[in-house]
Amino acid sequence: MMPILIAIVWTPALLLALGLGLAFLTGCRVDEGSRHPCVICGLDLGGLLYTLTMMGWLMIPMLPFMALSILFGAGSGVWALVRGWWA
Repeated sequence: MMPILIAIVWTPALLLALGLGLAFLTGCRVDEGSRHPCVICGLDLGGLLYTLTMMGWLMIPMLPFMALSILFGAGSGVWALVRGWWA
């Protein structure tokens, strides 16, 4: 259950990173104002890049849950180290 929740919480951040990475690698312009044409291999991916980067707005309400998932992961790691050390 927990990995599914973590995947749901981190999906907007991963999609934003994917969109920005694709835009950087292809040299396409991406901003929040509007979509721009971005032709790659004969396909216009401007709308897709725009949609991927707009997922960044979904990160705002997810930030507290993202922070909690990082704290939970760090706590689980420390707990595993301590338990392994004393075993």
